[in-house]
Amino acid sequence: MVKTLRVYSSLFLRIGLACAFLSNSLQAFLAPNEFINLLNGSFVIHFLPVSAAEFVHFIAFSDGLVSLLLILGVYTEFVAIYAGLWLIGVMTTFGIHDYGDILEHIAFFSIAVYLVLNGSAVCSVTKTNKTI
Repeated sequence: MVKTLRVYSSLFLRIGLACAFLSNSLQAFLAPNEFINLLNGSFVIHFLPVSAAEFVHFIAFSDGLVSLLLILGVYTEFVAIYAGLWLIGVMTTFGIHDYGDILEHIAFFSIAVYLVLNGSAVCSVTKTNKTI
């Protein structure tokens, strides 16, 4: 029983992290002004090679793609590395303005680290099995 749950844990965590990225993607598509305001209020705006509005389109596309790849289980470890680096960038860019937000990002980062270390064998297009 425990072994079965361990095998499925990567699937559950993949879906959870995918939902977080899908939510962010949809929000960037549907309410881009919120993201633009966040970017305009951060130091990162000075380093972007494109406008804030164009970068928000990139965020929406990127987060949607990460979500899809996680749900399908396509190269989970590599997608999780990208997701983890992205989350570090988000936490660095926006700092600690809202403790709930930073704790949420740390939780998502922890899921990404788990997926990097353990891969995913269940319901994955590209199966890796490091947990068994």
